[in-house]
Amino acid sequence: MRDRLLAGLALLVLCAYSVTRVTRPPRPVPATAPDTVFSAERAMRHVEQIALRPHPMGTADHDRVRDYLLSQLTALGLKPQVQTTTGIGTRYPVAGRVQNVLAWLPGTDSHGKAVLLMAHYDGVEAGPAAGDDGTGTAALLETLRALRARKTPLAHDVIALFTDGEEAGLLGAAAFVREHPWAKDVAMVLNFDVRGTTGRAFMFETGPGNLDVARGLRRVRGASAGSVYTAIYRALPNDTDLSELGMLGTPALNFGFIGGVERYHTSHDDVAHLDAGSVQHLGDQMLDGARVFASETLPRPVTGDAVFFDLPALGLVVYPEGLAIPLAVLAIVLMATVVVRERRGVIAGVVASIVAIAAACAVAFGVAWLAGVVQAIAPWGGNPMWSGVYGSAVVLASVALVLAASHAAKRWTLERGLHTGAMVVWALVSLLAAIEVPGASYLLVWPVVFAALAELIPRARRPLQWIAAVVALLLPGAFAYTTAVIALGVAGVGAVMLGLVASLVAFLLLPVLEMVSGGLEWNAAPWAAAAAAILFLAGAATTRFTSDHPMPTSLVYAENADSADAWFGALQNFTDAWTRSATAPAAPGPPWTARLSAPRRLLGHRVARVGLEAPAASLVRDTVIGALRRVVLRVHAPRGTTSLVLRAPGVRVTSASFDGRVADTTRYRRRLAEWAMPYWAVPDTGAIVALSIPAGAKLEVELIARRPGLPVMPKTPVLARPENVVPIQVGDASYVYRRLVF
Repeated sequence: MRDRLLAGLALLVLCAYSVTRVTRPPRPVPATAPDTVFSAERAMRHVEQIALRPHPMGTADHDRVRDYLLSQLTALGLKPQVQTTTGIGTRYPVAGRVQNVLAWLPGTDSHGKAVLLMAHYDGVEAGPAAGDDGTGTAALLETLRALRARKTPLAHDVIALFTDGEEAGLLGAAAFVREHPWAKDVAMVLNFDVRGTTGRAFMFETGPGNLDVARGLRRVRGASAGSVYTAIYRALPNDTDLSELGMLGTPALNFGFIGGVERYHTSHDDVAHLDAGSVQHLGDQMLDGARVFASETLPRPVTGDAVFFDLPALGLVVYPEGLAIPLAVLAIVLMATVVVRERRGVIAGVVASIVAIAAACAVAFGVAWLAGVVQAIAPWGGNPMWSGVYGSAVVLASVALVLAASHAAKRWTLERGLHTGAMVVWALVSLLAAIEVPGASYLLVWPVVFAALAELIPRARRPLQWIAAVVALLLPGAFAYTTAVIALGVAGVGAVMLGLVASLVAFLLLPVLEMVSGGLEWNAAPWAAAAAAILFLAGAATTRFTSDHPMPTSLVYAENADSADAWFGALQNFTDAWTRSATAPAAPGPPWTARLSAPRRLLGHRVARVGLEAPAASLVRDTVIGALRRVVLRVHAPRGTTSLVLRAPGVRVTSASFDGRVADTTRYRRRLAEWAMPYWAVPDTGAIVALSIPAGAKLEVELIARRPGLPVMPKTPVLARPENVVPIQVGDASYVYRRLVF
C-alpha cells in the first residue's frame, strides 16, 4: 500500500509539473538589477506608457506612442528615424500610411551584416494592447538599453525595427522589406509578438532551414521551443510580421506567449491583466538572442531543418530532421524485439489500444460539447474552451476508457501483452509522424524508445518505465495541454487532440498505472470516470464570465450617406444578454449594411441619423489604353477614420496601385470574390488609388469609413457594459457608407 501511495503521489506531482513547466514564467527581475540585465519592472514602465489607451493606426494615440518611442531611443543615445510611406500587404489585400520607427546599434564589425530585432507598436481599436504588442515594444526598448550598457559592443550591428500596421495587415513589415535601404543588411531576424497576457514565451516559428539557428537557440537561457509548434504554424493560415520578412530569405525566429487568450484583442489586454513574469521571459530571450546571434558569424550557415525540444536539465535538444526516420525505425526494431520475446496477447493489445483510442477521441469531443451546452444554459455563462478543469475532465475520461479497455482485454491477454500491443501502436504512429511531420516525431519516438528498453532490460525495468513516463508527460503530455487548453481551446479539434494524446500516454503509462492501482486485477476505470465527472461538475461551477475571463462583443452605428438610413446593432451574432438588450429589437439590416464588413450583415434596428462626415473620392484621370480602362482617384477619409474600405462590385479589377505602389497579389492568403481594399490612416491630403478595369466597363466604388467609438444617439442610449463584457477587435465603431459611380 505504501508503495502504491508513493507511486500515485509521484505520478500526480509529475502531471502537475508537466503543466506548470510550460505555463509558468520566471519571476520578474526588479529595476534594481544590474544595467546589463533585462528587467521586467523597467520594461513594464514602458508598457504603462504605451498602453495608456488604444492606439490603432490613424489615431492621435498612435502618434503619441510613436513620439514616445522616438524620445526613448534618443535618450539611449541612438539616432532613431521614421520610415513614413504607403505600405501594401502581400499576405492580405490591405494598404495604409505607415510610420515605422527604426534605430541602428553599431557593432565592432560595422560593415558586416546585422541582426534585426522586431516588434510592432500599433494596436487594435478595441484595447490598449499591453500584451499585443506593448510587451514586445517595451521589451525591445529595455533590450536596447541593456545592450547599450555593455562595456564592449556586440560583434555585429543590431537593427531595432518597431513596425507599424501589423494589426491592419503586416503593412509596416512589408514596407520595410520593399523600400527601406537597411533591409539588405539584415542577416538574421528575431520577431516578438504576443497573443495573450500570461504564460511562458515560446519560440514557435522559424524560417526554412532551421537546424543552425536551433543550435544557436541552445545558447539562449530559458528558451522554450519545440519543432512541433513550427510544423503546426507553417500549416496554419496565421501570420505575424515575420511572414513579410520571410521575403528576405534570412534565418528567423519568432517568439511570443499565448496564455490568457480570452483577453487577446479586447479592452482587457491592459496593464492590469499583463503578467510581468511573461514580460520577463520574452525579454530574457530577446536580450540573450541578440547577444548570441550578433556575436557569432553572419551570415549564418545554410542548413536543413531540425527536430528540437526542451527538457529540464538538458535544455534544448537539437538534431537534424534527417534523423527522425532512423530514430522511428529504431523504435520499430526495439518494439519488434519486444514482440518476438512476448508473443502472447500482442494482437489483442493492439486491437484494444486502437478501439480505446478511437473511443477516447469520441468521448473527449462529447465531453467538450456537453461542457459548452452546460455553460450556455448556466445563469452565470462562461466559456469552457479555456478551462483547465474541463481539460482535466477530458483527460480523466480518456484515461477511464483506457483502463476499461485494459480490464476487458485481460480476458484474452496478459498485462504484459496488452502493454506490448499498446507500444506497437505507439511505434507505428511514431514512424508515420517521422515520415509525414518529422518536426513532431520527437513527441512519439522518445517515449516509446524508453518504454521498449524497459521491457528489454529487466534489471532496469522500473527506472526505465518511470523515465518513459517522465518523457511522455513532459513531451506529448505538455504539448497536448498547451495546444488544447491554451491555444486551440477544449472544444472540437482541441478536445479530440487532448483525448488522443491522453489515451496514448495512458497506454504507455500502463505499468505505472498498475503500480498505483495494484494491477489490473480490479477495474479502476469507474474511479477514473468518477473523478472525471467530479471535475466536470467543478468546471461547471467555476467556469463563468468574469473580468479575467470576459465575454467579447462590439456595437456598431452605421449610416448611409446616400440616404437618410441609419442603423444600430452588431456585425456579429453575439449571444450575451447585454448585447441582446443593447441591440433589441434586432433584425437583419438592409443590403447596404452587409457591405460594411462583407459577408456579415448588421443585426440591429433603425435609428435616427446622426449625420457623420462621409468619405469622398474625386476623379484625377480616366484613360483607355488598349483593352484596359485606367481610373485614378483621390480618396479622402473623414477626420478620425482609422480604416477606409474601397470596394468595386460587379467589375473585374486587373491591377491596382496606391500612392504609386502596385499591389502584389501573388502571395495573398485567400482570393476575394470581388475587389476590395482597406486603406488605413489615410493622409489629410488623400490617397491616390489607381484601378485598371476592362475598357467600356462602368466603375462603381463603395467607400466605407470606420472610426472608433459610437456617436451620441439621444433616442438610443447605450447602457454601460458590465465588467465581464468587453469590446473586441475593432471595438464599438461608427461606419459611414457611400456609393459613387465613375
